[in-house]
Amino acid sequence: MTPSAPTTVEKGGSGRPSRRVPEPLRRVDDDFEDEYPGASALATECFANLFHAADLLMELHNRQSREQYHLSPSARQVLAVIEGARQPLEPSVIAERVLITTGSMTSILDTLERRGLVRRMPHPADRRKLLVDITLDAQAILDQLLPSLHARERDVISAALTTREQHELLRLIAKIQHAAIEARTTPPATDAQRIRPTGTTEDDAPTKIGRDVNHTR
Repeated sequence: MTPSAPTTVEKGGSGRPSRRVPEPLRRVDDDFEDEYPGASALATECFANLFHAADLLMELHNRQSREQYHLSPSARQVLAVIEGARQPLEPSVIAERVLITTGSMTSILDTLERRGLVRRMPHPADRRKLLVDITLDAQAILDQLLPSLHARERDVISAALTTREQHELLRLIAKIQHAAIEARTTPPATDAQRIRPTGTTEDDAPTKIGRDVNHTR
């Protein structure tokens, strides 16, 4: 997979994104479909660039949470999930919504509790269970952090896409999301083949190594 040089998106006089189209940051090799008969270079580039775009966007939020509030991504999500529920939640419910194991949830809650950001309390209907709520300190953090994150989302997306393009992006992403959900019940291809590239000579070895670093096959 070849990292492409990013192209700066220029603003027009209206302050909207210009019609200059930047290059995707991930490209496959020219011989990709020769090496993987039946594969689609275009589809793989779409797949890889969706992954990379998600990584870039999430890292913006994650870095801000780490640098300003010393919160890991999971810890930020835990606080946001509890606040969004507007009531204390069981640890297992939080873990399910954040998509982490109950063991990991216990560790995160321990850390947040030590920092005074959550409090555990007995479940009023079942003494074997606990409920978790955020504290006033956590609420103060969320009241500052969440508006800032949403403002960043607006700035980044609006810098790249017009309002019409944003609607179109949502339409296309929805199609991919539903296709991915349907693919969960589809067995993976077991007859797909790979035709490995021919070996390089000793003189070509340094070039081959550099090529492997920059090209994910």
